[in-house]
Amino acid sequence: MTDDTQRRGDPMSRDWAASARMAEQYNGTDVVDDAARTIAQDYRRRPLPPTSSATLTFLTGLLNPSAAIEVGTGTGTATLALLRGMPRSGILTSIDTDAEAQAVARELIVHANLAGHRVRMMTGRPDEVLSRLAQGTYDLVHIDAEAGQAPRLVPLALERLEPGGVLVLDQAMLGGSVADPAVRSPQVREIRQLLNDLQERSDLTRLLLPIDDGMLVLRRL
Repeated sequence: MTDDTQRRGDPMSRDWAASARMAEQYNGTDVVDDAARTIAQDYRRRPLPPTSSATLTFLTGLLNPSAAIEVGTGTGTATLALLRGMPRSGILTSIDTDAEAQAVARELIVHANLAGHRVRMMTGRPDEVLSRLAQGTYDLVHIDAEAGQAPRLVPLALERLEPGGVLVLDQAMLGGSVADPAVRSPQVREIRQLLNDLQERSDLTRLLLPIDDGMLVLRRL
């Protein structure tokens, strides 16, 4: 959507914004989620928005994964969402470059009464850490890293999934930029190419959702 359309007050834009606000209120958050989002500003990290968090928890609950990977711990918004959907016997491997942010996420896990879950925090470059993890052994991978890293991380993540495993990629539409043909920045073009490449793969089923900054769900056949 162009700036001109927004200035004209496009009805679809107004309706979409109102629907998004209603969804956030309906899905709800709690004090721990709110704390994670507030603290994220101090670390200059993008927290997972409430509707995306609720969707991630719902999907995780359906999958009931025994082993999951999170790329992008941040201050724990997605970590909390994943753990709320996972069984306590499941193992979540959470990857981030910032050990201090991961320490915050650990504290919030305790405050959310999720400390009984099995979580291992791994600090390092996402591509390097992912490449060290076993292939074909994980039920779920969630990626919420910088958008420019997605084209490199998605193939690595898919290799870690067992057949039937699911990958969830956040920021898949960059808040509408990917859908706007007028936007041709290198980052946007890379995401478009990634989406096109994934669309051509016969070993995946896919679902692109216009939630928040966009959520892509892939299932390995």
